[in-house]
Amino acid sequence: MLTFIKIALRNIFRNTKRSLITISAIGFGLGALIFIWSFVEGAHKQMIQNYTSYLTSHVLIHQKGYHEKSTLETYLQSPGPLLSTLKQDPRIAATSPRVRADGLLSSSESSAGVLIYGVDPDQEKNVSRLSQRVKPGAFLKPDSDKDIVIGASLAKNLNVGLGDKVVIMSQALDGSIAAGAFHILGLLDTGVEEIDKGVVLLPLKATQSLFVMDDGISEIAVRLKTASQAKPIAHDLARNLPSAKLEILPWQDVSPMMEQWIEFDNAFIWIIVIVVMIVVAIGILNTVLMGVLERTREFGILLALGTNHKQIIAMVAWESLFLGLVGSLAGLIIGSSSSLYFSTAGIDLSLFTSAMNSFYMDAFIYPVLHPGYVAVSVILVLGTSMIVSIYPAWHAAHLKPVDAIRSI
Repeated sequence: MLTFIKIALRNIFRNTKRSLITISAIGFGLGALIFIWSFVEGAHKQMIQNYTSYLTSHVLIHQKGYHEKSTLETYLQSPGPLLSTLKQDPRIAATSPRVRADGLLSSSESSAGVLIYGVDPDQEKNVSRLSQRVKPGAFLKPDSDKDIVIGASLAKNLNVGLGDKVVIMSQALDGSIAAGAFHILGLLDTGVEEIDKGVVLLPLKATQSLFVMDDGISEIAVRLKTASQAKPIAHDLARNLPSAKLEILPWQDVSPMMEQWIEFDNAFIWIIVIVVMIVVAIGILNTVLMGVLERTREFGILLALGTNHKQIIAMVAWESLFLGLVGSLAGLIIGSSSSLYFSTAGIDLSLFTSAMNSFYMDAFIYPVLHPGYVAVSVILVLGTSMIVSIYPAWHAAHLKPVDAIRSI
């Protein structure tokens, strides 16, 4: 066997230029595949982080039936004991009670339908990044009951600014008209149009008073220490808490569209994988097949001397495997090094900021090198290099010695 391995290596170096072209095609193909996978993984991680850092946290807890209808009447009464239980769970980093309702926000010039969120200013800072996205102005304060934070696009549509008075109108829990005047303390600029154009934030106590809810809340936003465990932790909480009265939803269930978009992205990556594998397969097949055709007389002599079919096939397979191994090593270095570099430097896509914000992505994407994807990429390339060697190996093994020796 060692003899045939040496022959395979010799055949690779026989036509160095062609072998280098094949190795380069494999290397750049694999490197590009690893980098693309890292880029998409980084983009998805950023999407999930941003999405769960605004209004949707890792897990949301409502009264049973709230997610389907989202009415003010479906609310959590006296949530204190539940909040205390959640805070004792070591997997939970922070919780924030909220009141959520639809309403009408009016200025002296115009009005617009809005989504009202009543939040506890101190607790909300530990769950979401809304407080970091207020510019200009300031975030809500716990002791204020006449301040409001509204979206920057909403402020522009209503032609209002910091310090201006706006009026909220809605329907209270008891059926009465909920109306109140507030002064704009800050403008929310997240870059996500649906938030900046249609969301207003009020202090929790002021919102409960406005809607006559006593200490009732619409939901509890839960931020976990490990975001990737949202589903299993939500299911575990549902088993341990009084789930007959609660619905405990991970972010994937709150927004199936986001999860479906990520799954679609992952499916699209496999199309790129197939294209790369076709390029790799053609490169290796061309090199190995040309080598076999050029050495037809040599294979004829080997067969005439008693070399069996399996040994011929093994020799050609080793040649293909060596090309795949060297190309994979080059691709591994190219893909990993580029992914690791940009994981800290970032990829500037600021030209597409407006489009990216709609998908909860920032101007800079930081690739994340995933060992699993790297391993899959290398295995696919090596597997492809072996599969495409089947035909050249079969062709060489089934040559007729007399005809092969006579060939020019």
